Amino acid sequence: MSNEMEQLLKEEDSFKTIKVGQNVEGKVILEKYDEYYIDLNYKTDGVLPKSEVCEDEEIKIGDIINVKVIKMDRNSGDVIVSNKRAQEVKTWSELEIGQIIDVKVTEESKSGLIVSYKGIRGFIPLSHINTKYIKNIDFKEYKDKIMSCEIIDVDSSKKRFVLSRKNLLIKEEEKKKLDFMESVKSGDLLEGTVKDIKDYGVFVDLNGFVGLVHNSELSWARKHECEYKIGDLVKVKVISLDKETQRLALSIKALQKRPWDEFVESYNVGDIVNGKVKVVKDYGVFVKLNDIIDGFVHISNLSYEFVKNPKDVVKVDQDVKVKITNIDNENEKIELTMNVNEEDVDI
Repeated sequence: MSNEMEQLLKEEDSFKTIKVGQNVEGKVILEKYDEYYIDLNYKTDGVLPKSEVCEDEEIKIGDIINVKVIKMDRNSGDVIVSNKRAQEVKTWSELEIGQIIDVKVTEESKSGLIVSYKGIRGFIPLSHINTKYIKNIDFKEYKDKIMSCEIIDVDSSKKRFVLSRKNLLIKEEEKKKLDFMESVKSGDLLEGTVKDIKDYGVFVDLNGFVGLVHNSELSWARKHECEYKIGDLVKVKVISLDKETQRLALSIKALQKRPWDEFVESYNVGDIVNGKVKVVKDYGVFVKLNDIIDGFVHISNLSYEFVKNPKDVVKVDQDVKVKITNIDNENEKIELTMNVNEEDVDI
């Protein structure tokens, strides 16, 4: 046997044995308009069509890349390979339940969103797109969007994997709540948005954490209709918090000036004021001085004459002119008299 023939046989023995479906490693040796040539250490070079290159892969001469053999032409000797399909095999082998990955939304379906991850397709069910269930998808909102999701099911044999964006959003919300509870304290002044309105109070969203303003803390008025609507921006004061139950009590009226303080700043003992009879008792009359403040007229001060029954002198809702005789700041009580003469009024 000639030396030349022996050399050829030795070279052939050194070549790899490859077959369709096999993943192999090769070196990029040539680039043409629509394909690359890959040295596979085989009898012929591999041909990698550019359509079979992963979208996010940048290939240049000299690169060592993984490819999958997808066709071997016995007549021409061409070996067609795919970088994209090799990557798919690798990607499927790496997917695990609980893994967090970034995916791109590519399509919609009646039951959810189709996403792409390293060349393979995944699925996000409607119930896992957001924390609130979405009945009808506005695909424009999600098209081409990159989203972080958690893998909740994977079956590489069936080329199927399912993801949840909701799981991550819930975890983010829980972290925000914990961070908020660690940073907030009683007495803090905060700003939030009205999230919900109930018969017993208003819920305010404080950047992800929701607190309650009870009706008694909305205003100093004893009775009043809620003046807020969902979406309103409000300032609140933290009056109590329970870190174990994650409950936060807020107040709006605490940021308003106390009606008592406003009244005593405006009026003094001896002032004549207008009022309206609110309640008539056997021992005297309660007079409404404004929406919040009431004063009391003892039966002995209803008239200069003797009064046996207050109902003989006044009735509920009657407008009256009264004089302030005492202001008790400690107990927040105002004593009045209806014994007002003409000289007092003129003064």
